[in-house]
Amino acid sequence: MPSELPASALYSSPSLGRIWQKVHLACSPYVLRRSVQKLYEHPAPILRKLLAGKSYHWIALGCAEGQKEFLLSKRIPPSASFHAADTNLHLARRASRRFIAPKKSYTPIDLTSPCLPSSILRIPKPWLITLFGVLPNLNPLPLLRRLRREMQPGDLLLFSANLAPGKSGFVGARRILPQYDNPPTRQWLERAVQHFRPRLFNGHLEFGVFADPHQRSLARIEARWISSRRKSIVFSSRRPTTFQVESWIVSARLRKLSRFIDPDGEEGIWLTSSK
Repeated sequence: MPSELPASALYSSPSLGRIWQKVHLACSPYVLRRSVQKLYEHPAPILRKLLAGKSYHWIALGCAEGQKEFLLSKRIPPSASFHAADTNLHLARRASRRFIAPKKSYTPIDLTSPCLPSSILRIPKPWLITLFGVLPNLNPLPLLRRLRREMQPGDLLLFSANLAPGKSGFVGARRILPQYDNPPTRQWLERAVQHFRPRLFNGHLEFGVFADPHQRSLARIEARWISSRRKSIVFSSRRPTTFQVESWIVSARLRKLSRFIDPDGEEGIWLTSSK
């Protein structure tokens, strides 16, 4: 198994954050397709019912600059506080500035850590946790289980997953490979390789679809840095089927309240609560 760069290595510095934003604007289905943008509005009616009359606190994990969260915020009751958490502190600060709330904060976060930061754990209940665009880059089930452990009755977790369209995850992932294997993404990843320490040997990028090492039935798009001495996984994006996502929800002991799938079957949002 090739060595793997931590996902945080791609986003943590301000310069890499800026390059990622350019990639997002050029390649992201969220930016390019109105149907995907509308997907993030679909949970609003049920959230309005669940949050009506509640003084809830919004925790936006892995929010980058908060575009998706801000779109949703215009359609649900205002939160008592808003807390942005991202690997890139510069982007989390920008997300916090978008929102109008009596209390706001932003903090760096490592979502591979075994527990949430104490600054988040001190936030009063009930929580609305959003987790948009994060699961593709991390081992999803341990993260969902960690969040479930911190949730109490009345807390909500709204998360997205980038899906493999169709019934076969591997066939679907190959179909959407050009969303990743393109010049803007290559430029971003090559810059990340230059920033990484210890330095990687001279080489080149190759994209492909592989089995996830933690769940062999799960398709994972990878960018591998190939040198004469070794292979390193620079980037990975898991593309589950809807069935696989819902099996994670059951395994994490969450309760599914609703789900929303975009017309092309490439992205989905699940609203869950603690059982």
